[in-house]
Amino acid sequence: MLPRKKKEKKKIETMIIKMDGTAQPYDREKLVESIIKAGASKKTAEKIADVVEKEIADRKEVTTRTIRSIVLRELRKRDPKAWDNWVFYDRIVKNRITYERGKFVVIEKGSLYLGREVRDVGKPGLSDIEEVAAIIRELQEDYDHGVPKRTINARTWVLFMAVLKSKRMDPETKKKAINMINDFRAKFGWKPFVPKKPIE
Repeated sequence: MLPRKKKEKKKIETMIIKMDGTAQPYDREKLVESIIKAGASKKTAEKIADVVEKEIADRKEVTTRTIRSIVLRELRKRDPKAWDNWVFYDRIVKNRITYERGKFVVIEKGSLYLGREVRDVGKPGLSDIEEVAAIIRELQEDYDHGVPKRTINARTWVLFMAVLKSKRMDPETKKKAINMINDFRAKFGWKPFVPKKPIE
């Protein structure tokens, strides 16, 4: 008996329209990598990519908002912790607010946004130590208001990664920010984060 051939996946020809209006071809690898970075397993990321592809396969173009909406919906069902990490990362790294339903108002730097699932609200990336300090204060407030320790722990990791990836902070500022994050983690008895390579 011959082994069954693995069903070959149909190549997705859909163009992805970004927030700034530019278009790029759909990239499964990039999508899977983004989901894994949020803390999901490779298996979960692949399954979510399958769902995305099933929903967009027959469309010529689709917005990043649509892709994100599908990913967030599936992440929330399959891995709520990774969902939280994704939303938190988007806000602190991309200055992007994500909402799923209903009407919301976001006022940032004098601009008003109504009822959008995703909206850019400023320049992306952390730029100074005060932003990091403000996020740490927010994490403390979240904990004081009952957000579980495991969620706070995961968010400190996301913040640490955001500092490392920032292109708007110099190496000395990054080191100070990491020390600040580790001081906060020490209050909970958590191990400090140590960069695996020299800070650039």
